[in-house]
Amino acid sequence: MGAEGLKAPLPARPPFPRAATLDGFVAGLLRRARVPGLSLGLVRRGRRVLARGYGYRDREAKLPASERTVYGIASMTKSFTALAVLRLEEEGSLRVDDPLVRHLPEFRTPAPRWTRKVTLGHLLSHASGLPPLPSIYYTSARSLRRAPPYDPRVARRVGVDPDHAPIDTYEGLLDYLGTERYRWLGPPGAQFSYSNEGFGLLGAVIERASGRTYESFLEEEIFRPAGFSRTTFDTGVMFRSPEVTTLYSPDWTHPGRPLVASDEWWEDTCLRAAGAIRTNVEDLLRYLEIYLDDGRVGGERVVSAKSVAAMLTPRIEISPGLHYGYGIAVRPDFHGHRLAFHDGGLKGVSSQFAVLPDAKVGGCVLANSDMAPVDRVLEEGITGLLGLPRTARFVDIPPAGPRPASLAEYAGWYCSGEGIWVRVTPRRGHLRFDFHGIEVTAKGLKLGPHGGDGFVLRQGGRRAWLEFVRDRAGRIVALRQGWRIVRRRSTRELPLARRGRMVW
Repeated sequence: MGAEGLKAPLPARPPFPRAATLDGFVAGLLRRARVPGLSLGLVRRGRRVLARGYGYRDREAKLPASERTVYGIASMTKSFTALAVLRLEEEGSLRVDDPLVRHLPEFRTPAPRWTRKVTLGHLLSHASGLPPLPSIYYTSARSLRRAPPYDPRVARRVGVDPDHAPIDTYEGLLDYLGTERYRWLGPPGAQFSYSNEGFGLLGAVIERASGRTYESFLEEEIFRPAGFSRTTFDTGVMFRSPEVTTLYSPDWTHPGRPLVASDEWWEDTCLRAAGAIRTNVEDLLRYLEIYLDDGRVGGERVVSAKSVAAMLTPRIEISPGLHYGYGIAVRPDFHGHRLAFHDGGLKGVSSQFAVLPDAKVGGCVLANSDMAPVDRVLEEGITGLLGLPRTARFVDIPPAGPRPASLAEYAGWYCSGEGIWVRVTPRRGHLRFDFHGIEVTAKGLKLGPHGGDGFVLRQGGRRAWLEFVRDRAGRIVALRQGWRIVRRRSTRELPLARRGRMVW
């Protein structure tokens, strides 16, 4: 790549398989999924193959989406945070093997023996042992109260207090983790379970180690060297951009859950390292260069090749064939290619990026509604660039195996502090799956046995793999769902959530 960075886009109809059908595929998907708009970018060997928008950034005003439209990226932010930690390691300000308490000595939890063993690397790979907690609703409480994306009545029923005092500072987050009622999932490093709180703590570590705010460090050490022009944490700065999307989110208090427009973005100050970046496809395509060119953007060094390699090294298994590195998911063998990707979701935000460093191929998708099928859009683009079958998925279903003799042992309630509540009921030949959570409500879903304790959920033509977890005595104690470990609960525990006495 030359000093100018990514070269100009290839012609409007890029020369890769299925290009002629890509526009129709995306348009059909938007229509079926009721997504107002999205923007897509694809890159191959230093050239932008495609960068454009589909649908509307503002549905009511009929303003089109484009590659310049600014969206939230939610948890894609975690990869930026991991880069920042590794950048500090390059400077000698910290090491990823450092115990967290070396940088945050006030870190306390209900399990002191494990608290002291948590390292920065454990947080970077979601292997700390912290369970899913409702922190994100309290760190964003001020904006949520102005325009809640959920039904407050449901929130209270599942243990998320809509009247909880806002958590506005890292000190408040540390105090919350030291006083909240929860049990660890296990010792640090033993198992993967996605943790927004862990990345919030990494934001505090970056501030302590650098002597700068988290936001300033990323802007000065990553955003500017990479040549970003529309990437920010600041809503005020964001709204000065020529194109900013409107957010669209379901009205959870309405039976039909129609998508409603909102300009109220989720804001917080102490979980920003977990999901607060706002940007557009143009800047993200430059960001992908970091992974495709060993830490360089436009030939300019942003981070070392060693840091990029550390991020892309599998650290802990998420599911068969899929691992997590530092701030990014890694699939070592995606049809003969190494694949790394991350997605994100918040109110009015769905996002995903993917890179295949050895093939020098990457892409990103940003959409302006909750739970949009951005993965299918990016899979269509990436598989087209690689000449792979359209059926290829970033996350595969493992091969089928012997099915369980009985489904009765899986029955029960599985609940987490993030408001994920699932009821599992055995039926003839399958499990019935009913969501009763704060932001996900769906009833009558079917889980088909797929071998051992693994099951396949089929919904709307899509498939997802879930697995139940046993303890050492062989009893079912949890469910791996949405990259989280969600514990099984007795019916006697459920009323405790409403009274704030549930032990997460």
